[in-house]
Amino acid sequence: MHPGLTLFIDADDTLWENNVYFDSVISRTAMRLAEYGVSSDRTRDALLAIERQRTRAHGYGSLNFGASLEVLCEHVGIGASLDEIRPFLRAEIASLRRKRLELLPGVADTLAYLRRRHRVVLFTKGNHDEQWDKVVRSGLRDLFHQVDVVREKDQGAYLDAARRLGASPARSWMIGNSPKSDILPARAAGFGAVFVPHPGTWALELAELPETQDPGILRVERFAELAAIF
Repeated sequence: MHPGLTLFIDADDTLWENNVYFDSVISRTAMRLAEYGVSSDRTRDALLAIERQRTRAHGYGSLNFGASLEVLCEHVGIGASLDEIRPFLRAEIASLRRKRLELLPGVADTLAYLRRRHRVVLFTKGNHDEQWDKVVRSGLRDLFHQVDVVREKDQGAYLDAARRLGASPARSWMIGNSPKSDILPARAAGFGAVFVPHPGTWALELAELPETQDPGILRVERFAELAAIF
């Protein structure tokens, strides 16, 4: 494509590993709750329902995730034991926040190439301070013209970002691993979208993409393939 586009790029599970670490915490929590007679399936199903509700009110990130784990204990009937479990849960969240970021293959070189040809914006949702900390720790900050952290990524958020950044939706593309947050709302806002699937994408970020072929939705298997498109 001709130079001069605005490329909005997702962060978690597009540029670096993220959900696999949360899932590891869930697995260890399930093992701990099994000591109190709660099955792993019940732990996972209940937590997903709790997070579906709580993220609407409290947003995303490790701190809300930790609070959801405590709500989970109440929900599955072991609230009386929460004082025993709370130090374990808080240690898990503290470890999660210190986790070393692991960039996905080809990310840095591809971003450097894209930045020379286009305006590149990191567009991510979640806790503002936590997401900015990840950006700094990733070592990728200088490869973006702008970093934009929003509470939610819906159609309105894309239109607002385009307005604030002076980008034309018709000349903007969103690139990410989440059908729910990266592809469908961006397309609804008039952006093009590139789906970069990740096998560990969080269940609440999954959604069905249109079955009919839409030239405004592209798919690549690896981030590095973006260089051949843009």
